[in-house]
Amino acid sequence: MANLRRDGLHKLTTRLTREHGTIVVEDLNIAGLLRNRRLARHIADAGFAEIRRQLAYKTKWNGGQLIVADRWYPSSKTCSGCGTAKAKLALSEREFTCEACGLIIDRDHNAALNLAALAAELDTAGSGPVAARGADQKTHLRGQVAVKREPGTTTVGQTGTVPPQGRTTNHVLTRAH
Repeated sequence: MANLRRDGLHKLTTRLTREHGTIVVEDLNIAGLLRNRRLARHIADAGFAEIRRQLAYKTKWNGGQLIVADRWYPSSKTCSGCGTAKAKLALSEREFTCEACGLIIDRDHNAALNLAALAAELDTAGSGPVAARGADQKTHLRGQVAVKREPGTTTVGQTGTVPPQGRTTNHVLTRAH
C-alpha cells in the first residue's frame, strides 16, 4: 500500500508541475486538523507534507514556482466575486454565501478562485497556468458569476473588500493542501 501511495503521489505531483507553471498550496495547521476525530485518519492518509515536499522540488526542476498561502490567509472566508471577507465560516458550511453581493458558490471552488487571485498577484515571472482545484469552472447562481479576479490593491493577508474586477481567462485546476 505504501508503494502504491508513493507512486500515486509522484505521478500526481509530476503531472501538476509539468502542466502548470505556478502552483498554490495552503499552509494548513495539520496538527490541529488531526485533532478532529472524524477527519484525522483521512488527513493522515493524504500525505500533505509529502505532496508539498514533492511539489517544491519538482516546480524548481520544471522552472515553475510554488506559492504557499499563509496559514491565516482567508481563502475560504473571502468572496471571490467582490472581495468581502466573512468574520467566521464553519467547516460544516459547504456553500459560501456572500452577504454583500449575494454570490452563492461551493466553498472549495471559492477558495480555489481566491488562491488563483493570490497567485496572479504574486506571479511576477508569468510562469503560466495556475493549479488550484475547481477555479476553472464558472458558477452561475443568483445572477452572479464566479470568475478569477485580476490582481487588485489588496496585499497578502489583508482582509476587507476589494472592488470587483473584470472577467479573465481561468487557468486553475486543483487545490493542493
